[in-house]
Amino acid sequence: MVKILVARVPEEGSILEGDEPASILAWESERFVKVSADISYRFSVEHVSEELVVRGEMALPVDIQCSRCSEFFSTSIGVSDFLRAYPAPEGTDEVDITEDLREELILHVPAFPVCIDACVGMCTQCGVNLNQVACDCVEEEKPNPWSALDGLNL
Repeated sequence: MVKILVARVPEEGSILEGDEPASILAWESERFVKVSADISYRFSVEHVSEELVVRGEMALPVDIQCSRCSEFFSTSIGVSDFLRAYPAPEGTDEVDITEDLREELILHVPAFPVCIDACVGMCTQCGVNLNQVACDCVEEEKPNPWSALDGLNL
């Protein structure tokens, strides 16, 4: 868990940086993203009125499945614009930002990750990775579902 001790943040603010085990994300059941190292972060923390403002960046090295060829490749999920304000009225001891880190990293996972720009994917008939092997499948001409509209007289 990533907790900020409010009493240790001076009036002018401070820098909070380090690494946290990726296990705090609870991504063990995720099939398409495999965490390969710890989360590294660097945040500036400051008091503004009765709030604690946290801004900064974080990175998480992962192995992620290509949406075209289904092979896993190494990359990093980076967040460079993390910004949150947490209520910290008088008497608040600590602020837990773990859930917001998790949410921000999930939002930065690419929707359709691609191992390389030139990835040609898999053969739709035999399923081989076309980046590694050329197949001899002949693509059949399928009827266009919109062709039924061609016969309409309007």
